[in-house]
Amino acid sequence: MQSRTDIGFGKKIRLAWLDSALEHAASGKSFEQVREELAKEIAVENPGPEAIRKIQAALKRVWFTPPDYCQSLHDAAIRLFRQNHSQNSRFLLNWGMATAAYPFVGTVAEALGRLLKLQKEARRTDVERRIHEQHGDRDFVSRITRYDVSSFLDWGVIAEAQTNGVYLLGRQVRPGNVEQQAWLVEAVLISRGKTQMALSELRHHPVLFPVVMESLHSSTLRSNPRLKVVRQNLSEECVVLSQPNGAD
Repeated sequence: MQSRTDIGFGKKIRLAWLDSALEHAASGKSFEQVREELAKEIAVENPGPEAIRKIQAALKRVWFTPPDYCQSLHDAAIRLFRQNHSQNSRFLLNWGMATAAYPFVGTVAEALGRLLKLQKEARRTDVERRIHEQHGDRDFVSRITRYDVSSFLDWGVIAEAQTNGVYLLGRQVRPGNVEQQAWLVEAVLISRGKTQMALSELRHHPVLFPVVMESLHSSTLRSNPRLKVVRQNLSEECVVLSQPNGAD
């Protein structure tokens, strides 16, 4: 049974493979129907059967059989993709679903985002130290963290600096409409295991470091029936996930 505590990517996941999985899922195909096609695409760079299996498992969890706690998010993502399948839209949907279906991936993204905001760069050793503080100083935690960071490099959201093991901010994408913004807010709440969060925090949340969300306002969230905005005081609004999908 899939759960929020399942660890992150077991291998580097290329954005092109996520794109392919998203396209197949949006066309109504099951994982079993496209298993061999995905395997051939993956085998171009990863011919080993165990590597193919691990990569397929990640693609399956993100786009074909997501955990129960983010099934509604997945279904909404498929609808959004059918409305807009531009390159930016694909990236935003892949980012949101990857960090929600694998909260550990979201934790790595959050660590990178915080460091990039504070220092304009992120050292691999600092990222790993922050992850170890939450998940323990174990070899497999370091290994999975490296796979996640390697995936982010492929996706272009971070870039390697001249100094080895140092990363800089890469591409940033603006959501194309309010529906995408509201969907990303839901993705952050699910990824971070929250049923509510201050709107101001969501607008600049480090897990969304590749996304520009400065125009996020309470009115934006009306397009998402699973979200509602409540005012906590005169100056702060809070976003509540009304159908928490298993969030803590």
